[in-house]
Amino acid sequence: MPPLRIAVFADAGQVQKFALDALDAVEGCDEITVFSCTNTHRRKQAVRHGLYYALNLLSVRNAETRSVPVGGGKRIADTIEFETEYEGAWQRLPPHIVERLREGGFDVILKFGLGLLRVPTAEQLPVPILSYHHGDPDHYRGRPAGFWETADGKGVMGQIVQVIGNKLDAGRVVAFAETKVHAHSYKATLVEAFRHSPLIINQAIRNAISGVSLAKPCDGRNCRLPSNLTVARFLLRMARKKTGRLVYGALYEKKWQVSLAPAPPAAASLFEGAEFPARDSWQTIAAARDYTFYADPFFSARPPGLLVEALSRRTGLGEIVLIEDELHRPLSDFGGHASYPFTFGSGQDQLIIPETASWQPVTAYRGEGDRLIPAFALDLPGGRTLLDPTLVTHAGRVYLFGNLNAVGSNALFLWSAPAIDAPFVPHPASPILVSPRGGRMGGSILRDGERLIRLGQDFEGGYGDGLRAFEIEAMSETEYRERPIGYLGLDGVSGPHTLNAQGGMILFDWYRESFSLGAGLRRLRARRATRRALAA
Repeated sequence: MPPLRIAVFADAGQVQKFALDALDAVEGCDEITVFSCTNTHRRKQAVRHGLYYALNLLSVRNAETRSVPVGGGKRIADTIEFETEYEGAWQRLPPHIVERLREGGFDVILKFGLGLLRVPTAEQLPVPILSYHHGDPDHYRGRPAGFWETADGKGVMGQIVQVIGNKLDAGRVVAFAETKVHAHSYKATLVEAFRHSPLIINQAIRNAISGVSLAKPCDGRNCRLPSNLTVARFLLRMARKKTGRLVYGALYEKKWQVSLAPAPPAAASLFEGAEFPARDSWQTIAAARDYTFYADPFFSARPPGLLVEALSRRTGLGEIVLIEDELHRPLSDFGGHASYPFTFGSGQDQLIIPETASWQPVTAYRGEGDRLIPAFALDLPGGRTLLDPTLVTHAGRVYLFGNLNAVGSNALFLWSAPAIDAPFVPHPASPILVSPRGGRMGGSILRDGERLIRLGQDFEGGYGDGLRAFEIEAMSETEYRERPIGYLGLDGVSGPHTLNAQGGMILFDWYRESFSLGAGLRRLRARRATRRALAA
């Protein structure tokens, strides 16, 4: 493929940090042309929106939105400075700039500067102009980013890349993602949203060039800056949420439990309307006295039994425990937190690949006696650490799903390799999902006849409170496509957040919130133990 030719709109040679990261992430482009506007201005109504501007200084202006010089890792072929004309709040490109853009042979224009822009006609400028909007325009158009979602108590906020037109936030959508709304912190909400924005830039460019659009009507309400009274209510609500979070961290914890229950003929039907097994059919496994809870259960062939994450009362760290009937045996003595003991293969060839992301790259173990013996580290580019690594063999190739620890738990990446001990390569469709609604794995890939069903945790509400299922429609070295098929939550308790099926049984975890004077102390112990493991 020939190199991409990209033009970038900037303001006075500056873009926001997230935009620079997005530009650096663009594949197939080493050189850009910068069109730098020198007269962009944004009018402020200081009296009516004074509290919002104060909030802006504390939250909206953060490490991801600070201004930095355009360029980064891309070579700048040329910089063209210009002034725009104004029609009220809208800017219009001068004719000589439109002509320069049209004759430049650009594949796309990335709008990282300017305000509201009147777009030239397709005859004047046939090149798509791409722009980020931090909000889901099906529900929230306009501004400010993330404010109204937080004020309305939503669990997620959207973000898109669109081919802009002359209607506010109603252009052709070419990429979409979702990030978590943190009810206790507007700043945390925005930092996560902007930090994840670069993950969808390549999908956006590919779709824009090929003329592919996402099915989004973009007919949400047109939002404007909030009044001082609205911001005051917003801050009061957030203060209550922050106080509640502190109290919860000190005095409450999730009391996870693991249960077995009879599975329906097709486990995937649980996400498509089938009734979940009645509570009186559950076989719930009590945690051994050295542990506060069991979670993340997996079936195991060698050693035979069930593998769970067990939270140590002494250290506050997760350990891997094997359950054989009434016998509960700890297998891990890592010194760092271990969870999600995923099993790969069968019989004597089974490998156990736990999550050890807080202190160690992804490592495969073999169970021998009362120990997990390291077999090999998975060969990932850069030795990346992953949350909840999950593998499946399909059409003679091994596929690895997981979240990059450095990115966070809501962006799901995919790699593939000819064998588990061979080098893994990033999948061209990766990340395959950026969303709290299913963007973190929740168990092994379910096989339902010819169907492959991926389970993802749902973080829209409370952590670990439900799973979403996605049918994998296509999976090869070059293609990945899935579709959502349903949600599973439990009545009377919270969960599950990990579910597996085997031999006519389902194995899952669930929890209740539990008051404990030692909850905060255990969290502190876990952090200290993790720091020690990293230092070692």
